[in-house]
This record gives sequence, C-alpha cells and structure tokens, in this order.
Amino acid sequence: MNKKEKKYYLNLLLKEKERILKTIGHLKEDALGDKKQNFGGVPTHIADLGTDEFSRDLEINLSNSEGKILKLINEAIEKLENGTYGKCERCGKNIPKSRLTALPYAKYCIKCQKEIEKTGE
Repeated sequence: MNKKEKKYYLNLLLKEKERILKTIGHLKEDALGDKKQNFGGVPTHIADLGTDEFSRDLEINLSNSEGKILKLINEAIEKLENGTYGKCERCGKNIPKSRLTALPYAKYCIKCQKEIEKTGE
C-alpha cells in the first residue's frame, strides 16, 4: 500500500471515529436529559415507564455497538502505522480495496467473514 492509499484510509478511519464519538456524546446527552425530565426517576404515567426502559436499553445497545466499532477503528489505525492494514487476519490475503472503502476497519476478507458468520467463530 502506497502513502497516498494509507492517507486515504486513515482519513476514512478518522472520519468514522469522529462520527462515532459524536454519536456516543449525543447518547450520553440524551440519557442525562431524560434523567432531568423525570422527577425523582418516577415516570408521570405508567406507560412512560416502558418507553423509558426501552429508550435506555436502546441507548446502551447503540453505545456498546459504537464502542466495538471504535475499538476496530483504533486497531485499524495501528495496522496502518505498522504496515499490516488491509490484510485478512484469518487467511493473510489482501482485503479488496472496495471492501476497505466501504468498511475501512474490516479485519477479514469477504470469504473469511462469511465463514466466521456461518460457523459462529
């Protein structure tokens, strides 16, 4: 991978990282806002209790998913720095550039990713 390509993928990774950090920040702000709206944590109507629980669960799940992607992005940035970026961690072959453009933090080529999903590794 040449310097121009490395710079391109680093830029993609940094943009995605920024997007995720903003999303996580908004989730935290929303969670704090919900706490301020509830007086003593008790909903004003019983139906609101279910909605509040659903919202909190959704925010936690989104936050966990975004956190996992953030970890993958950081690993991909490290790989760019040490020269292993774009190599499948399973078979060692080059990950197609089209896949890296769509998913710059991809760890596996499409074939290996499908096998992993099929076998549940």
